[in-house]
Amino acid sequence: MTAVRLVRWRHDGWHGIMDVDAAVSPGRLVAAAEDMNGRRSRHASTGILDGPHAGLWLKVYPAPGGWRARRAWRMAGALAAAGFEAPEGVLVGLRGRAGILVTRDLAARPVLDVAATARGAAKYELLRTLGRAVGALHAAGFVHGDLVPSNVHVRDGDVAFLDHDRTRRGALLVWWGARRNLVQLGRFVVPGVRASDRLRVLCAYADRRGLSRRARRRLARWVAAKTTERRIAIDHIPAEVARRAGYATLMRSGGPFDHPATSEKQP
Repeated sequence: MTAVRLVRWRHDGWHGIMDVDAAVSPGRLVAAAEDMNGRRSRHASTGILDGPHAGLWLKVYPAPGGWRARRAWRMAGALAAAGFEAPEGVLVGLRGRAGILVTRDLAARPVLDVAATARGAAKYELLRTLGRAVGALHAAGFVHGDLVPSNVHVRDGDVAFLDHDRTRRGALLVWWGARRNLVQLGRFVVPGVRASDRLRVLCAYADRRGLSRRARRRLARWVAAKTTERRIAIDHIPAEVARRAGYATLMRSGGPFDHPATSEKQP
C-alpha cells in the first residue's frame, strides 16, 4: 500500500493537513464548507461534493466542535492501518474552534439497505460478517463512538465503519465500551431482521471474541435487557407495554413498535 503524502495548508484563516496527491483545492473546499447545505446532525453537517471534487464527502463541525474533525481523521487512519474499512481522509482543517473534514466516498451500501433485501444464506452470511467485524474491531482495541446501523456500510462483502469523531482505542475502553456498541447496533428495528437474526450477529461476535458458552449467555441476556431499556427511553414506549410484548415483538420489523433507523452515508 502506497503511503499517503501529507502537506500543510492554509486558507482564509483555516489551517490543516491534506493528501498532496488528492488534487483538491483547499480554497474551494473552504468555500463549500461555508455554503454547506447537507444533512445536519447534532454535531455537524455532511454532504457529498460535485464538480471538480465529485466523489468526496465534506463534513463541517461548527465551533466549539472542530476538534471532532481531527479526531475522525486520526481514528479513521488508525482503523485503516489496522486493516479495517474506514473513510479515507483527504483533508482536515481548523479555524478557531470550527473544523472541516474531507473523505473519499467508500462506494459502499448501508447495511440497513443490504439487510432489507438479502434473503436466505446471503442474509445469514451478511449477519455473521457483521458480528465478526464488530468482534474484530473490539479485539483490536477500538470502540466506535456511535455504532448505529447507519454508520455501518458494506462493500464487496466487507464491513466498513463510518463516523469516527468519537471512536477511541484502548484495552480499558473496550472493557466498558464494547457492550455499549452492541446495544447501539441492536437498538433499532431493521427491515427484514428478526430476533433470531440478531442472535446470529451476537453469536458471530462471540465467536470472534472467543467467549465461553456461559459468557455468551450472559452477554445475550444483558444486550437484550439494555436494548429494551434504550428503546423504552429513546422511543418513549411505556415500560409495562414493552415488558408485556417481549423482546422479540419489541424488535420485530413490521411489528407494533417498528420505527426503523434511516439509512445514512458517509463520512
